[in-house]
Formats: sequence, C-alpha cells, structure tokens
Amino acid sequence: MKKVILSLICALGLSMFVSAQNTAVEKVVPFDKTNTRPGYCVTYKASAKDVNTAVKNRMTKEGLKGKGFAKNVTKYEQVNNASICAQMCDLYIKVEGSGTSSTVTCFISKGYDNFVSSANDPETANLAKLFVESFSKDIEAVALLAQIAAQEKVLKKAENDYKKSVSAKEKVQKQLDAADKNVKQLDSEREKQKKLLEELKAKK
Repeated sequence: MKKVILSLICALGLSMFVSAQNTAVEKVVPFDKTNTRPGYCVTYKASAKDVNTAVKNRMTKEGLKGKGFAKNVTKYEQVNNASICAQMCDLYIKVEGSGTSSTVTCFISKGYDNFVSSANDPETANLAKLFVESFSKDIEAVALLAQIAAQEKVLKKAENDYKKSVSAKEKVQKQLDAADKNVKQLDSEREKQKKLLEELKAKK
C-alpha cells in the first residue's frame, strides 16, 4: 500500500515539475568537440532519456528526421518550418542531463557557420526560444507514459501478492478443514471405545 501511495505522489510531483514551463535563455555553449555556438536553452525536471524520447517524438510529428551530429546533438537538415525559421535552415538539438534534470538546447544555422543569435537575427532567435520552450507538453506526455508503466508494475506486484495471500489462505483453510474432520473422526472413535469400556465394566 505504501508503495502505491508513494508511486502516485511521485507521478503527481513529476507531472507538476515538467508542466511548469521554464523560460529559454540564449547562451554560447559547446556545439561539438571544438566549437561553441549561440543556442537557446531550457532546463526541464525530467530525465535525459524521457526528454530525448519527447524530442524525437515531436520532431517525427513535425515530419523531421534527424541524424547524430556530435555527442548529445542531433542535426535536422533543411528544415522548412515557419514556426522555427522564416527561411530554410539547419536545426540542431542538444540534450544533456542527469536522472532528474535535463537541458534542451536549440541551435539554428542559416548556412555554413551562420548561426542565429539575438544580435544578428532577433526574430528567428525569438522563434527558437518559443520552439525550445514548447517541448514542455511533449516531455510531460512521455513522463506520464513512464509513470503509467511504473504504476502498472506496482499494480501487477500488488495483484500477485494478493493472489499469493489468497492461495495461502485457501491452503491453510484446507488444512483446518482436514484437521476439523480428523478431530471429529477421533472424537467418534473415542466415544466408541469409551462405550465399549463401559459395556465391559457393566459385565462384572
């Protein structure tokens, strides 16, 4: 019972943390092994695994297929999406984090080494911020599925424990029934032998 309550509390807490959307900030961050680039970052209270799954799901829905570019960085080439950039661009998404907190960083390039910043393209920079902030609901959806899967495991264990307890009770009940039957048989035999003894004594 305690495990079920704890699981529900954790599920509610994680949902609240994820849904509390953070504001994106512009930072110059490591882009690959040797270079830094201006990016737009949001930190979410969710594992890197869940965030990566959410990002992949979202990009798939957008009809975009990425490929590995650098450590923790996925590249989406020739993106034509007005909600991200007014012109065709290359989109890079970086996900880094621990088990409880992860940062999503979005980089936008309009051509070779022409990365968007608030200084050179404030309009696209603002779109990038809104885009990286919009992963909140996607991450919450993935976290919810993970919570459901975890709760299903808790329920399965609870059901197995219940079945084992019922089975043990039935086994004990059978033993009690057998013992009760044996007591009645022994009592009947005792009365029979007592009666025989009394009959023998009566012949004196």
